Amino acid sequence: MISEVLTANGYELIEAEYFAARELWRVFIDRPESRRGVDLIDLNDCSAMSGKIEDALIAAQIPYEHLEVSSPGMDRALTQPDHFERFAGETVKLTIEPVFEGLRKLAGVLVGLDGDQITIDVGGTVNKIPYAHVARARVVPQY
Repeated sequence: MISEVLTANGYELIEAEYFAARELWRVFIDRPESRRGVDLIDLNDCSAMSGKIEDALIAAQIPYEHLEVSSPGMDRALTQPDHFERFAGETVKLTIEPVFEGLRKLAGVLVGLDGDQITIDVGGTVNKIPYAHVARARVVPQY
């Protein structure tokens, strides 16, 4: 539902987390054409989408106490297959679950997505990891 609200308004959902103990929704948004995670989202975007998401949660009678809407940040998560194409050339960290060919964590330059495999260059060694095995992927900020 949150993704549909964002898509209808020209944004994409990066992550949505719910913390039951605090009744908190934490939502990270971006623009589909973003390359940095902080280049196209500002406070006005977050505020506008917060109101629309809030309206949708109320209409769907989904209980919550707090809602936080934010940019994905410079260490943005890669959560969709197309992100692995869009962010090719960036340094990324991957967490692999279940372990694939003895690999649990990798950091290197993202080459891209080839079918259902993510290709990452780690110090000159090219690794192909099935997309289904990537539990978490984040861009490593370059300062």
